[in-house]
Amino acid sequence: MSGKYGNITYILYGIGGVVETMLFDKDLFESKYVPIEQRTPVDTLILIGNGFDIWQNLDTSYQSFEKYYEAHLEEMLERLHLKKYTKYNDDGTPAVDLKGNIITYSDVELFYGDPFKPQKLNHTFWWNFETAMDKIDDQQINYFFGRDGVKNIKKCAENAQKILKEMFRDWVATIDISEEISKYAFGDNVLFVNFNYTETLLKRFDVKAVNEFHIHGEAKDKDSIIVGHATHPEYPYEPLRLFKNKPRMEGLYYIEEFLYNSDKHIEDNYMKLQMFCGLHGVRIENIKKIYVLGLGFGDADLGYIKHLVYETQGISEDPEMFLEEVEKEYLDCLDHDGIMNINMQYAFSHRERVMKKKPISFPEYELLDEMIKPYVEDPYQHVERDVQLRLEMAGVRRRFREEQEERNKKMRREYLRMLNKRMHLGVLTPVEAFLEHDPQTPYDNSGAEWHISYHSEEDCERINRIMQSYGCKNYKLYPEIEQCIEQFKK
Repeated sequence: MSGKYGNITYILYGIGGVVETMLFDKDLFESKYVPIEQRTPVDTLILIGNGFDIWQNLDTSYQSFEKYYEAHLEEMLERLHLKKYTKYNDDGTPAVDLKGNIITYSDVELFYGDPFKPQKLNHTFWWNFETAMDKIDDQQINYFFGRDGVKNIKKCAENAQKILKEMFRDWVATIDISEEISKYAFGDNVLFVNFNYTETLLKRFDVKAVNEFHIHGEAKDKDSIIVGHATHPEYPYEPLRLFKNKPRMEGLYYIEEFLYNSDKHIEDNYMKLQMFCGLHGVRIENIKKIYVLGLGFGDADLGYIKHLVYETQGISEDPEMFLEEVEKEYLDCLDHDGIMNINMQYAFSHRERVMKKKPISFPEYELLDEMIKPYVEDPYQHVERDVQLRLEMAGVRRRFREEQEERNKKMRREYLRMLNKRMHLGVLTPVEAFLEHDPQTPYDNSGAEWHISYHSEEDCERINRIMQSYGCKNYKLYPEIEQCIEQFKK
């Protein structure tokens, strides 16, 4: 990997093949460092979502991106040297629209829609397209490409992802923000975690760049922009690719690989968030007030909300908390074949788990269940399907926790290397190590005070349910952003 991000990368071998991953942007984090003698004690964290930019009359809705995509698709395909596909009728003639134009489509429509009946993606996909990026019908795609075309799954997935990412980054660059004087003033005791890509805070609210962390990248640095879902951070399961004479197995591997590559890997960002706070001399658990402005509380957001609730209240999340004790014992007793089976079943059940659809009945010689039997015995065939799904998710989650801990260790090491600090891994967090010479108020697990804006009454009810499910009681909801940040008026 070359360029700006090439200085802090590592190679992972094994479970998911060879994967090159950027740990974090060293230059970015060095730019956020505030010397101890220049610090203002930080006690407030503000999360900025897309609703904040819309409140500022910026056209940043996903509907706007949909229009941009449709207007620039052919141009993008030409730029990426990708071909268009022609839709054909049952009699083999090219299909035409109401205006008589031949209907064409790209890998995006093929992969995210119905490959047997490719057509323009509906508005549901674009309404929150990042969340929709994991809603791929893996079994239907597998069936479409067939025995001989399984390698084309990989090519199609890569092309679809490339088109969407490049198109999204180009669209973000078109968002023009005029400089205006805001009637709000945020002090240096406030840090911002910006889920948007725009410079709204800098240009209109006079927020210092050092106090703002664009957690998914920013418009001025196109390569930093991250787009995707938050449901499949696990490495693709390598054994799926080992069944060379079983194309359906290999096809599922490539789909798993695609889901991994299109994930935002938000648990990496938990560590980055701690690092960002640490550069300002504060632990997340010492934050007293958290404002959430214009955040949609979508699937990709909930991990951050839950993490901050738990961190500020001193709660350690148990990823298997929803399992019965007997189910935990079952996972504890799994041998190699059992682990293999769990992971395979997890890959096979994507359609049922994510799409909420029944499995496709493949031709007998290619039935997925039949593929498994020669290699592993189904250890839980006697239990109910909902229990099976919970076990599959918990088993894969265990594997992911091990993978993530390795990533966190490497990130801690690089972070401390950047700060010229030394520590024994596993003893201190990067923030704790960094704060050795800058002691703060002792840890207080009373929890932060939350102030959250919402868009509609439906959103209000949903946010209430979410915050209560996380055990957070100290929060207040506001129907308008203005009401939520009233105290910051000049």
